[in-house]
Amino acid sequence: MTTDTDRSRPAQRLWIAVPAVSFGGIGIGVLLSLAGLLTTDLPGIAGCVIASCALFYQAYLKPRKDIVSLFTPLYAFLIFIVPNDFSSGPIVQTFYAATITLLSVRVERLFNAPKPGKKSMKQILNEYIGRLEPIHAVIDEETGHLIAQGLLTYKFGLYGNAVEKITAALARLEKVTPRPGALERALLVLRERAVDFADSRVTTSPEQTFLPEDYDNLAIRLTPDQIEDPAALDLDNALVLLYAVGIETSPDDEQALEEHQRFIIQILDSYKDKLTA
Repeated sequence: MTTDTDRSRPAQRLWIAVPAVSFGGIGIGVLLSLAGLLTTDLPGIAGCVIASCALFYQAYLKPRKDIVSLFTPLYAFLIFIVPNDFSSGPIVQTFYAATITLLSVRVERLFNAPKPGKKSMKQILNEYIGRLEPIHAVIDEETGHLIAQGLLTYKFGLYGNAVEKITAALARLEKVTPRPGALERALLVLRERAVDFADSRVTTSPEQTFLPEDYDNLAIRLTPDQIEDPAALDLDNALVLLYAVGIETSPDDEQALEEHQRFIIQILDSYKDKLTA
């Protein structure tokens, strides 16, 4: 398979052809003219046109495209081939050769690296799931099942059932070593919210929150000035964390969780600008 790197190797040498061919053609034309062997500017014109085509090919092979360089054959055609009122002699040729040489150096220096693209929310989620491998490793299937069920029943609005599943999962976490503190606090955050909904109340200042040491295990990591609603952020981080753990540790719930992946993606998407900044 031919990769972008393989394709760009010839282009790394092509930039040398641009000044060599353009200035070489001009030099040949001047020498022949001084010797009285040629009375036209054809060698210099041919050198500039051919060098423009070389620059086009150099720019075309790069992973990032420079539009100006890609259009240099057209510029050469308009300046040197199409009849016009402007001179196409050595002075114009020299200025043109210097211009395309600078463009060639610019392409070589600035357009080799692929333009970085923003990650999709699914990519961010998958990377986050992989980042939680140390937590996945200490969670057995039964605990993972309770975590997944706690999340799913909460999503379905069965808040009483969610509280029961989460409480059972928390009891099993007490026997886990090392204790996954971030996961435990995610369960506590979700249980507190489920209790509030079950009792038809909303707590504006929840008791359960994530701690500073949990930061590396959270999907949505914001600076203090980016946080508009700390309680909402804690809940969103809890939901994403429980999803990531549940889908990796509970095979029985994997399909059900995948069917609700869009719910988690929507949570991440609401922080899109901040996550991909």
